[in-house]
Amino acid sequence: MKGYFFRSQPIKNYLLQKLIVINLLFLSVYLLGCAHLSGRVTYYDPITYKSLTDLKPEVVALYETFTSDFVDTGKIAAIRLKLAQMFEYENGKGAKNIETTKQVKIIQEMFERHVEDRIKNGKWNETHLNNQKQNITEAFDMAIQTERLKNKNE
Repeated sequence: MKGYFFRSQPIKNYLLQKLIVINLLFLSVYLLGCAHLSGRVTYYDPITYKSLTDLKPEVVALYETFTSDFVDTGKIAAIRLKLAQMFEYENGKGAKNIETTKQVKIIQEMFERHVEDRIKNGKWNETHLNNQKQNITEAFDMAIQTERLKNKNE
């Protein structure tokens, strides 16, 4: 009888561990399923997605001109306005949307640093252009991906 008890002990421990893991998994799924009740989930907004995807190529196109002697201040002002409008729109959604608001603010600040760099230090060489385009593109891509991954069922 003792031999049977000791041989089944590892099996009991294994089954107990499995039961605990399964219960934790169900609890996690339940809590995630109820996340909408806590008000922490923001929903996909096609306006935000369109604003980000429309503005990204405009900024990249403007950066392409930073290798020339001429600085298109009108285009810079237009992009500044769009970024400010986007920030106000996202900020107006409230605390649930703080992550997207922060991402738009990061893009805004990065754009301002890049414009200041261009105006202060003169035209960009190809390497600097490519680095700055990569930086701003990655910031836009992160915000676009964040919006795309949001819950589409409101």
